[in-house]
Amino acid sequence: MTIKTVRYGAILAAAAGLSLAAPALRAGEASQSAQLERTIEDVAKRWPNLQHVSAENVARMMAEKSAVIFDVRSEQEYNVSHLEGAIRVDPAIDSAEFFRAQAEAVKGKTAVFYCSVGVRSSKLAERVGRGLKEAGALGIQNMRGGIFAWHQEQRPLHDAKGLIELVHPYDKTWGKAVKRQESISTEGRQ
Repeated sequence: MTIKTVRYGAILAAAAGLSLAAPALRAGEASQSAQLERTIEDVAKRWPNLQHVSAENVARMMAEKSAVIFDVRSEQEYNVSHLEGAIRVDPAIDSAEFFRAQAEAVKGKTAVFYCSVGVRSSKLAERVGRGLKEAGALGIQNMRGGIFAWHQEQRPLHDAKGLIELVHPYDKTWGKAVKRQESISTEGRQ
């Protein structure tokens, strides 16, 4: 994790009204889950006009092929693992550039955004939502709890080689919210 990445995360969290200096997590699964749940609730409060859907609903839409899934994380995070078929989008992408690249793909489908816990994805979904609806998207949604919630539910993750159980922690603070600490990786498989 580079200093630049950590600073970028701090800027995103501060802009969202969240703190990367989350309260210290107590040992044990309960405190990790509680911290993640508090963060998820903070995200939903910060973006009340955005529909936040469960990992279960996202999995259903993926099976039905009724959604386009956007991974709003860094390339390094995406390379460790992502939802199958997810399109990686830089969190800071220019709206016009996003529309040029993705407007056709979302016609007649729901656009679902995710990141680690929902901050970056909510920001992008809110920023491009209206334009995507005008381009023919049926809906704009953020996956509640991001890839961390997906991972907590032991849903399948992929890298360039196929199925994998690893997840990128984003940084040390946020990574503490991951239940299965042994599955955290910043490098993925070699």
